[in-house]
Amino acid sequence: MGKIWNGLQLALREKQGLMIPVAIWGMATLICAVAGPFGTLEALGLWARTAYWAVVIGVSVGFSTLLSRMTFGTALRYLISWSLFVVGLGSLVWGINAVVFPGWQDAVSLFQLLVYVAVVSVLVHGVFFLIDLARPVPVETAGMEIDPQTRFLRRLPLAERGPLVRIEAQDHYLKVVTDRGSTLILLRLSEAVEELANVAGLQVHRSHWVALEAVTAHRREKGRDLLVLSDGAEVPVSRSNRAAAQEAGLF
Repeated sequence: MGKIWNGLQLALREKQGLMIPVAIWGMATLICAVAGPFGTLEALGLWARTAYWAVVIGVSVGFSTLLSRMTFGTALRYLISWSLFVVGLGSLVWGINAVVFPGWQDAVSLFQLLVYVAVVSVLVHGVFFLIDLARPVPVETAGMEIDPQTRFLRRLPLAERGPLVRIEAQDHYLKVVTDRGSTLILLRLSEAVEELANVAGLQVHRSHWVALEAVTAHRREKGRDLLVLSDGAEVPVSRSNRAAAQEAGLF
C-alpha cells in the first residue's frame, strides 16, 4: 500500500509540473486562433487556424520545456542545443507553411523563418532572465560553505528542488528524483557521485545512487538485493556494492 501511495504522490507532482506548459500552450493557441497573426486570419477558417496554431505552439512549448529541464554542463553545449531547437522548430513550421500556404516553398522563406524563431527565442529567454534577476535571492554569509546537496540541486528546475531521493543513469543523462518530482540533467553518474561525496547517500549499482534516508525497505528476489525508495521505485544493489550497502545499514 505504501508503494502505491508513494507512486501516486510522484505521479501527482509530475502532473502538476506539466500544468504550466500546458496552460501556456492553451492560452497561446486561443489567442493566436482568435487574432490570426501572420496572415492566418485571412488564409484559414477558425477551426483550421486553431489546429495550425495548436500544432506550432505545442511543438514549440514541448521542445522548450524539454530543453529547459536539462543541464548542459557548458555554454557551448547549451548554444548547440538551442541552435538545434531553432533549426528544428523553424524547419517544421516552414514545412507546415509550405503545405498550407502558397509561396512558402523557397529557401528564402525558410531562412526568414529561422531568423524569426531565433529572435523570438532570444527575447523569451531574455524575459525569463530578467524575471530570475528580479526574484529575491537568500542572503548567504560571506565565506559560508554551501552544502554539496544544495549545490547539486541548483542544476534542477526550481519546482523540482527538494531533498534527494535517488539518481538513475539513463544513457548520457541522469534522472534526478527528489521529494518534489523528477527531471533529467546532462551529467555522468560518476560526476554526480563525486559531487555528492559528503551527502548521506550511496552508489549501490553502476546506474543508481540513493539517499540513505529515502530507503524504506530491502527485499531479495531471485538472489538479487532490491532497495525500496520513498518514491516507490525499486533499485537493485550490485554484488560489488552489497558490502557497502550493508555497512550503511540499508539491510
